[in-house]
Amino acid sequence: MEKPVSAHRPLVLHCVSHLALGGAERVAVTLMQALRDDFDFAVYAVRGVDDGNVGRALRDELTAADIPLVVGPRIPMRWGGMLTGGIGLARTVQRFRPHLLHLHTESPEMSFAAATLVQPSLHRLPLVRTIHNAVIWRFSPWLGRLVDRQIAQAHVAGVSDDAVDAFLALRASSGAANPNQLPVTIYNGVRFEPMARATPSNPSVIRMVYGGRFEPEKGTDLLPEIVRLTQLPAGVRASLTIYGSGRHELALRSLEQHAPAGWTVEIRPPIPQFSAELGSFDLMLVPSRHEGLALVAIEGLLAGIQVVATDAPGLREALPASHPWRARAGNAVSFAAALQFACGNRERWPAISAFGRAFARRCFDPVLMAQGYRNLYARALATAKTPFNRER
Repeated sequence: MEKPVSAHRPLVLHCVSHLALGGAERVAVTLMQALRDDFDFAVYAVRGVDDGNVGRALRDELTAADIPLVVGPRIPMRWGGMLTGGIGLARTVQRFRPHLLHLHTESPEMSFAAATLVQPSLHRLPLVRTIHNAVIWRFSPWLGRLVDRQIAQAHVAGVSDDAVDAFLALRASSGAANPNQLPVTIYNGVRFEPMARATPSNPSVIRMVYGGRFEPEKGTDLLPEIVRLTQLPAGVRASLTIYGSGRHELALRSLEQHAPAGWTVEIRPPIPQFSAELGSFDLMLVPSRHEGLALVAIEGLLAGIQVVATDAPGLREALPASHPWRARAGNAVSFAAALQFACGNRERWPAISAFGRAFARRCFDPVLMAQGYRNLYARALATAKTPFNRER
């Protein structure tokens, strides 16, 4: 049974690509939980729910929060998914009659653009658009420009300054009208329960972790070379646990089977509560080429472990400007040097952990994210052609 719509709260329909291992969907769920006292919500997942544990866990969170979920067919966008996604979104809007539509990432944006062809009146619906990456529409720039012109009326938020810059570059190339409101940066809020750090059973072993998709933007193709190039301090060994899935899995499985001397490597599938595992590790690897805002790096800071990361767009804003363990994006040699530097200076870890945790708590508080979107929703709703009817 669906939760009844309140007569006192606007209804916001979130449109996400699919429920799976990805930061945009996690951000959408966190936002809905933070604003549930002010708004009602429903979710349309363009390409359904992933079969893995992460997708099922996100679906269960929505169920527990009484947030209705509508899923579309799992058809890739290039094989007709744009059309089916648009039809499904138009039907979902007709079903819930939301007061505001919130689009997350390219697949929902494409679906909305297609939906307006089926139902042109959708252009009158107040629209919010979150830019979740510092590199957008790389797979089809011409389609990105076309879609941007179709959703030019949207109120825009970027999850980082780099994400906002990506939107502004797209808008300049698309020729769409300037937005009525300038895009704003709203950093993602990260919920994190304090946990006890596990004492290492063997102090001579540095426990390292990577968590995320095995894709080029995440830099996981660099991990075998990074491991090979990193010289550990004398008498120290490294244990690297890699959580995730994706196109680089075969190469990482080879690293697991043929790890260099001094290293052990283990590949594990993605898990829903990755942050709950971080207390068992000393150090996190984040070799990304680009991000929107690297949630996993923020979780590492909050867990009090060392985060070795790149200066990639979107990732650089997730860490303090003075963060010492930083490498050039896309450069395995540079990352190995940063990792080696971190491993060789363990006496600095407590102070760096304390500073990083304070930075993350200050900048990525879910309360700040909720307030940012509360204000953005209010501005978008104020543009509605028909005033919000509380007796709806």
